[in-house]
Amino acid sequence: MTAYGKIESAVAAIKEGATDYLTKPLNLDELLHKIEQVRERHRLYFENRELREALQSRHRIEGVLGESGQMLEVTSLVRRVAPSEATVLIRGESGTGKELIAKAIHYASPRAGAPLIRVNCAALPETLLESELF
Repeated sequence: MTAYGKIESAVAAIKEGATDYLTKPLNLDELLHKIEQVRERHRLYFENRELREALQSRHRIEGVLGESGQMLEVTSLVRRVAPSEATVLIRGESGTGKELIAKAIHYASPRAGAPLIRVNCAALPETLLESELF
């Protein structure tokens, strides 16, 4: 809040981290409205952060797979592949957990905030499969 409402001081305040800029004489309704806006932004920020953490923890590889040697190898592969930019093709019989693995890779990757796109390869003709995937 300032008694000197100049564009330069408003720009400087915003650059320093102010979320808004009010000038005197103060309008109480405007001040209360601005405070409510800041509270709502704050609430949404923390809600968004909690939801992202919950979503990511839901798809973490830990606790999804068993402790057998083969499953530990799959866990290791997920950890190695997730940070890469490589395209990953997961193959296996129906019901073997391919989607769980895909989600674990996706949510551990730098693209975790982007949508995960699933493709049912069985529904694609063989002639289109390669062009659709790669």
